[in-house]
Amino acid sequence: MKTVVQTPHHEYSAAVREHVEGRLHQLLHYYERIVSLRAVLERQSDEHRVELVANVGHHATLVVDARASVLEGAIDEALGRMRTILERHKGKRVGRRRRSERERR
Repeated sequence: MKTVVQTPHHEYSAAVREHVEGRLHQLLHYYERIVSLRAVLERQSDEHRVELVANVGHHATLVVDARASVLEGAIDEALGRMRTILERHKGKRVGRRRRSERERR
């Protein structure tokens, strides 16, 4: 899986970027077919914004956006939302496969 952490205005340290990369790799536990993950960390006036974009193959792109006054809160919220979306996507993919197997019988 390819991971990219972008900080457009260079306001975050390398340690923060490494921390976010490590947290992104944890998403593989919820859906193992993730092709790439991109995180964009921005500071907008008095709040932090975290955008996660996941390419999961089959032309599906999943996007999550979270904002909070504390960076760690925005990261946690974005990862929680992405986890939910990945689990839902995985359920749909498995459901389609099982449905098509039943139709063949």
